[in-house]
Amino acid sequence: MQKEETGNERRPLRLIIIIFIAIFIILVVGLLFYFNIGGISNHTLKYFSNIPILKGLIQVKPTTNYADELKKLTSELNTKQKELQNAEISLSDKQKQIDELQLQLQKQQNELNSLKVQVNSKKTDLKTLATYYENMDPQNAANILNQITDNNILIGILGNMNKDNASKILEQLDPKKAADITKILYTNASTMP
Repeated sequence: MQKEETGNERRPLRLIIIIFIAIFIILVVGLLFYFNIGGISNHTLKYFSNIPILKGLIQVKPTTNYADELKKLTSELNTKQKELQNAEISLSDKQKQIDELQLQLQKQQNELNSLKVQVNSKKTDLKTLATYYENMDPQNAANILNQITDNNILIGILGNMNKDNASKILEQLDPKKAADITKILYTNASTMP
């Protein structure tokens, strides 16, 4: 009797183990189909789609050729890398051009600063020269200035004097020279903004 009871007690345990194993197998097969491991899902669906009754119910996804897909993606990657290299080369060329232009700009700024220093020095020299003529007797200054043939020099000297002294010297200059200087001063005054 005890043996029968032991056998009866084992049956539910066996049944639970069998049910557990069946659920496990169903779960593993379901995962294989879900993730299409080894292409099992595609192959099985192709097989079932050939059965006339199931033909309209089952739609087989076209198989993906991973080698072709990989080649296509590799080709696209290579193209993008070449485009990137070309862009980097172009950027490098543009940076070189910018550096050259900055160097030229710096050179021109240095030249401009040098010219400004020269102009300021000449202005200072011209003011000093004008001061010498201002301190002279107007007749003596006019006699010397009559000998200068470049009217622009005369205008520079007279323009750096105070107006009273400049008018006294201008009054003593040769009338033709004074008229020429007046014309130049008028032209300069009328063209200034």
